[in-house]
Amino acid sequence: MFYNKSLKINMFLNTIKGALSVLFPVITFPYLSKVLGVNNIGLYNFANSIISYFILLAGLGISTYAMREGANYREKTCVINRFSCEIFTINIISTIFSYLLFFLFLWIFDVFYDYRLILLILSLQIVFKTIGVEWVYSVYEDYRFITVVSVFFQILTVILIFLFVNNENDVYKYAFITIFSVIVSNIIYFIYARKYCSIKITKKINLKSHFKPILILFATAVTITVYVNSDTTILGFLCGDYTVGIYSVSVKVCGIVKIFISSILMVSIPRFSNFYWEKKYENFNNTATDVFSILLTFVVPLIFFIASFRKEIILIISDASYLDAATSLYILSFSLFFCMGAWFWGQCILVPLKKEKSVFYITVASAFINITLNFLLIPFWNENAAALTTVISESLAFFCCWFYGRKFVRIKNIFQTLIKVLFGCSGIVFISKISEKYCENSMLLICFTMFFSGVLYLCIEILIKNESIWSFFTALKKHKQF
Repeated sequence: MFYNKSLKINMFLNTIKGALSVLFPVITFPYLSKVLGVNNIGLYNFANSIISYFILLAGLGISTYAMREGANYREKTCVINRFSCEIFTINIISTIFSYLLFFLFLWIFDVFYDYRLILLILSLQIVFKTIGVEWVYSVYEDYRFITVVSVFFQILTVILIFLFVNNENDVYKYAFITIFSVIVSNIIYFIYARKYCSIKITKKINLKSHFKPILILFATAVTITVYVNSDTTILGFLCGDYTVGIYSVSVKVCGIVKIFISSILMVSIPRFSNFYWEKKYENFNNTATDVFSILLTFVVPLIFFIASFRKEIILIISDASYLDAATSLYILSFSLFFCMGAWFWGQCILVPLKKEKSVFYITVASAFINITLNFLLIPFWNENAAALTTVISESLAFFCCWFYGRKFVRIKNIFQTLIKVLFGCSGIVFISKISEKYCENSMLLICFTMFFSGVLYLCIEILIKNESIWSFFTALKKHKQF
């Protein structure tokens, strides 16, 4: 039943959802920064960053675990109903625990007194993200519904912001608008999810089978969060706010590509898990080859684009005062290749194979290397050292996950795909050189290059018969998802 759903269409839908989550804040930020002012923008962003840690705690690694395990039971009504109720109950318990820590946090630290109101407003995300049970849609590979709802409420949020946020005193209105969308969309997700399975609190929970893998996945997520943020933290301690500001531009650009990578990979986890559960190892291998080929086909040209037009990209998203970020962005762009590989082998291969403990150990080792090298190198090369240590740690994670994962999975014809992709990327380089020669305006240069280099890349890949491109068009033509 679920194999008839196109994995490529699901990837496309989830990518749209992830891309718009980045695009809409970019659209509203210039308006909000002007209307609310620097202080209120800082107030909102700081409060939201605090809440993100409590959302992480409430999530407890449950989503990835539920996707992996739930995919194995989805055609067994009684089993999936029991499993869903147990997972939902565990998530509710972790959410309550997160709220207890949150209120304790507000009570103990007086320094956050001025932030209490906005923190309380934004804290509603914690419970409603739990209620949203988005993992159910991943289990049943229904990405059309959550994409449509997500896009609708993101558009609605943009409209409400322009209508009701008109001066610097409206920062709390802005918070309410963003929370309103989160609340209503997740209530809709919860109601519609009951079409697939029963979701309610239960007293009968098999903690013994669930608790250990959930904690390992949670520990992995926490480790990743810590070491991803360690670059900025250590830069702040050793180099100051200016260096952090320069590096943050590079991180922001690469973060957009990481959302794209994540959108592709997360869709495939339930399919991999189900193939492994049903011992369809040939299907597992074929799908692994397909997914990794898609990643190479779409991520590698993005890396070439960022590396070739780093200065122009910086001028588009900020201004000339941030051009010092060009070098760190160039270095950091190479980390995207290793990040892609590490996520693929770790999350798509080893986690469905129930090797999450190995992924955790590899993540801890990478984090240790990253933090150690940051302290050693940042005093000498500042933000460029932070970018370099990221490349080193990501490459370590990639090679370790690949070395372990290749014992279980054989990816076929991947070098042929890579050669085709690199040949197509020559078109990007060619267009970039032409654009640099004849286009002086940075915005015009970027728009021209994005369009024509993208078209040229796709034409080259079609002509040399890159199977990932052809199979994607075939999936759209068949329209199985719809």
